[in-house]
Amino acid sequence: MAFESIIRRQSNYIPPKYSKSRVNRAGKAFADSKPASEDYNVIENWRTSHAYLLNTFQATLRGKARGKDIIVAQRLKRRPTIIGKLRRFPDMQLSRMHDIAGCRVIFRSIQELNAYRTQMHKARFQHVRKAPDEDRWNYIRNPKPSGYRGIHDVYEYKSKVIGGAPWNGLALEIQYRTQVQHAWATAVEVASLVTHNNPKFDQGSPEVIEFFKLASEVLARAFEDSHGSYSNLSSTELLHRLAQADEETHILRLFDQIRIIHRQPEVQRKNTILVLTPDRNQEGQIHLEIFTFNNIFDATDYYRELESKATGNEDIVLVKSDSMDSIQVAYRNYFGDTAEFTKLLREGREQLELQ
Repeated sequence: MAFESIIRRQSNYIPPKYSKSRVNRAGKAFADSKPASEDYNVIENWRTSHAYLLNTFQATLRGKARGKDIIVAQRLKRRPTIIGKLRRFPDMQLSRMHDIAGCRVIFRSIQELNAYRTQMHKARFQHVRKAPDEDRWNYIRNPKPSGYRGIHDVYEYKSKVIGGAPWNGLALEIQYRTQVQHAWATAVEVASLVTHNNPKFDQGSPEVIEFFKLASEVLARAFEDSHGSYSNLSSTELLHRLAQADEETHILRLFDQIRIIHRQPEVQRKNTILVLTPDRNQEGQIHLEIFTFNNIFDATDYYRELESKATGNEDIVLVKSDSMDSIQVAYRNYFGDTAEFTKLLREGREQLELQ
């Protein structure tokens, strides 16, 4: 019966339909802003085919997180995000874009993060970790210029089981973050939603971009004995420049006023799907739908169904957690405001002022 169940679930997933060369041609067409109608079918099939990888890896990640204060979430990259990345990097081959399928794991500390990641590296499966001998995507040791911190691993799916063969060669990215790093990253996402800036990609106002770079440095020093992208600044100069950036951008004031979701939903079940759609008529407003399930299998089936019907404008997020509090931490920006980021930043400033 268990074997039959596995086969049934595999048959419900969409396998890649097109060759990688055809996928790359479609990606190039979008990069050049000259897609034909068939290119939309190619990119959507390639995107949705990665859902099978999410189901495979989330089971391993959640198994290793069981009984620990660790949060695991998963989602497919939205079609507009994929197209935007192709246009930012026109030489990129779509078949080699490794973060279409992504799992995120959030920890209380860097020590817990490193211990869990080491355990993942020792996992007994056939999937191949790319760049295994170097910390190519270690953005804690080497923060991105934007101030982003976290560690990524990329795996190439590999299965000897006949049912999994159609997905061999597809890639999935695992993002490891601490709660502090995640608070910064979600604040950047909110800034992108409610302003015309996109500091994540160094786009928009230089003052907003600078604010988040400085904020990352403050959080890294105050809470994780680490550094962001401004390790050369003294704490005095860092705090002075942050105050100037906030005075110019009013980011903290904006965050204090934002209420993306006014009423906290009461969610009692452990498996939750969030469907978030930007309101086209009101900038910064998000329409949220919440679906809850008693077991991960029903949640995964419905997540796959929603993805198959998605228009590309919505974010569809599956969160498996033991409590509503954990779900709020995983996607805090969708459950209220950026209170955690502003709280941490103000506490961090106070700590550095005392040094």
